Amino acid sequence: MHVQAGLLTSLLIPVLLGFGVARAGVEVIDADARYPEGPLWDHGRLLYVEYANDDIKEWDGQQARVFWRREHCGADALIHYHGDHLLVACYDANVLVEIDARGREVREFARDSAGNAFSGPNDFAADAHGGVYFSASGVYDLQAPITGTVLHLSADGRQLRKVADTIHYPNGLTLSKDGRQLLVAEMLAGRILSFPVEADGTLGARRVWARLGDLAPPTPNEDGYNGPDGIKLGSDGNYYIAQNGSGRVLVASEQRKLVRLITVPTPYVTNVAFGPNGVDTVFITGAFEQWKPPYPGAVYRWTP
Repeated sequence: MHVQAGLLTSLLIPVLLGFGVARAGVEVIDADARYPEGPLWDHGRLLYVEYANDDIKEWDGQQARVFWRREHCGADALIHYHGDHLLVACYDANVLVEIDARGREVREFARDSAGNAFSGPNDFAADAHGGVYFSASGVYDLQAPITGTVLHLSADGRQLRKVADTIHYPNGLTLSKDGRQLLVAEMLAGRILSFPVEADGTLGARRVWARLGDLAPPTPNEDGYNGPDGIKLGSDGNYYIAQNGSGRVLVASEQRKLVRLITVPTPYVTNVAFGPNGVDTVFITGAFEQWKPPYPGAVYRWTP
């Protein structure tokens, strides 16, 4: 979230791109979302947050309604945690909130195990042991010192530690197909980083996995900045990267080759999630406006 303003007014045509552009099959399931983010399939329903409304909405296949709300949260992401509980990233409040299946708050995480606060928790990725990695984006400023970090919360919630720092606004993150790498969207650098995952959950030395400009050519009339937002590994082994500012999701292979583009009407694409049958259904969240209240957006369902 939080990229430079601008509006995508046109899209590349397939014959020029040389690979598939998918727009057909995109269905609006919530046309009245307020900066939606963090979609998550959960027991027959789709959950997603509304950053501008401080809430979680649930869509049951027919209608969307508010499931949970917390004033001044700035809800930005969701993940399953601790059985049937959920973790909510409150970007504005700089906390994680654990809620149960009924939406009741269980506990809050505001500092790591060393007593340090974290700034702008933004997205999640599950590890292989019930714990989660999450990004803390830090200051959104191209000229300011780079303050973004990645942290790890253990499965029991007793250990929360910083595992990477000096990342230029980290956002989405996901484990690689073999579970040995953590991919992190370095939003203000326009690239995806890769960190080796050590046996104890810590991260090794980073490398650049891909630059978005190398994965796909820019769109005409774009605003000059199109960083990666959410990123998810699909059941097909491909990575689905929300490109915030270009109205599209880049689908890239393990070999860092572009497989497909999925385009949607909202220029500020924020994140993706998969339905119960994996990539047969892809849910996409996005916003039409980045800086102007009430931050209108939409949630889409795409089927290939």
